[in-house]
Amino acid sequence: METLTSLALTVISSAGVSTALLAALAWLSRNWISERLKAGIRHEYDDRLEKLKAELKAQGDAQLTSLKSELDRQAEKLRIASASFSEVQKATIARKIEAVDVLWKGIVEARDAFPSDAALTDVLYDKELARVYTDEGFAKLAEKLRMLDHFAFFQTGFKDVQAVRPHLGEYTWAVYSTHRSLLTRALYLLSEGSRAPAKVIWFEDQIVRDFVSSALGPEKAEEFVGLGSARFKWLQQNFDTLFFTAIDTLLTGQNFSDAALKQAERMEQMISAATISKA
Repeated sequence: METLTSLALTVISSAGVSTALLAALAWLSRNWISERLKAGIRHEYDDRLEKLKAELKAQGDAQLTSLKSELDRQAEKLRIASASFSEVQKATIARKIEAVDVLWKGIVEARDAFPSDAALTDVLYDKELARVYTDEGFAKLAEKLRMLDHFAFFQTGFKDVQAVRPHLGEYTWAVYSTHRSLLTRALYLLSEGSRAPAKVIWFEDQIVRDFVSSALGPEKAEEFVGLGSARFKWLQQNFDTLFFTAIDTLLTGQNFSDAALKQAERMEQMISAATISKA
């Protein structure tokens, strides 16, 4: 027993063994502390990560809820606006259709009211028309032309069409009023030919030509000047084309082009500048 005790003391007291043991203990301590630190850091990291995930989820859910709410509000606004717009469009289209009906009725009434004796001059060549008030062979026609009432013609259906002007648009109205003014001017000149023979050649009148040019354009105006007869029929055909185009634009919900609106402005200016009751 003593031998063993002595041996143990000898081993313990040995410097080499003591150093090795201390080194082992130090290494174990460092690893233990390191692992504890790592475990603590990992735990704190995991804890913070979970908290961050929870916060982000809560924020995301809140933002998602807010965004969904905003989207719902916008969708409702669009639905209401769409429904309102649809109703307005329906009402507008209905008004435009009514206005077009009134317009066409006014055109037809004016066409029926246009004096047949004035329309008869369409079959005359220019030289024949120039002799209407001087050639005895045209005495009966001359008397009827002298009695033409251009004011009565102008008023036929005009007020009804004027009442729906806001729904026709400025271009359609300008075409209508220019056409009516042009024909009224022609009737005035045909009747005035009895006092001033040169006026019976109504298509050479500068105001008439300006009306044609403002509505149909320079090329059509040149064509009009070059006609040998049937000018009233030519005007009806060309203005009908303008009317149909304008009506199609109105009823399909399209907007008139800038060029058409500028043309309408020129036509209105021409009408304002013209004096129908004077040469």
